[in-house]
Amino acid sequence: MILAFDTATDQLTAALGTSKRIEAHYHEPAPRAHLGRLLPVIDSLFKKAGLDRRDLDAIAVGIGPGSFAGLRIGVSTAQGLARALNKPLVGVSTLDVIARQAANAKTGDSSKSRIFPISDAKRKEIYTASFDGSGRRLGDYRVLRPADLARELEELGAKVVLAGEGLNQYPNELAIAREVEYAPQTQWIPNASVLIKLAEERISMEEIGAYFKVLPIYIRLSDAEENRKREK
Repeated sequence: MILAFDTATDQLTAALGTSKRIEAHYHEPAPRAHLGRLLPVIDSLFKKAGLDRRDLDAIAVGIGPGSFAGLRIGVSTAQGLARALNKPLVGVSTLDVIARQAANAKTGDSSKSRIFPISDAKRKEIYTASFDGSGRRLGDYRVLRPADLARELEELGAKVVLAGEGLNQYPNELAIAREVEYAPQTQWIPNASVLIKLAEERISMEEIGAYFKVLPIYIRLSDAEENRKREK
């Protein structure tokens, strides 16, 4: 049994169960509300499922990249629960979750496809990475301007599949001349049920360590850190 949640975006998603059976699931828009909502949501999942926290086998948390404040809330909460309950903690990138959702939604031959999950990074930039048609990551997580990614996609010699809420923020900048497939919009936001599946895969490959080593993916400095750096 795994408790999974992701607070890297403006959405709050949480689930309790296994890849074969989800006992309870929760999802809602929660911009700037993760701090006040996350623990009550976790409590509601256990009550709905009729389970106790001691029934858990592991905890999984989305580690971004994404909102700096949201990531800190999610990861620190996951670390606290893992320590208090003495359970393994698995960190999974939010982009990995979206890419797997897009891969699951695809039909036909995906062997030559490249999936690019797009997350809004603010400052007129996006977070992304390249994944194959099965949702396996091929390159590093990146932050760049949407127009720069669009130029790369124009030259890419593979079918392009896009997913993620960043597409809503930058539709014009990400528009390209070549044919592009868009994953269903229902798959553009992270789903904690898919996070559970990816966590199970990492556990099966023994890709878990100490809870305090699970950290957010920060590709760049936060606005506050950038300001402090400039002031020095």
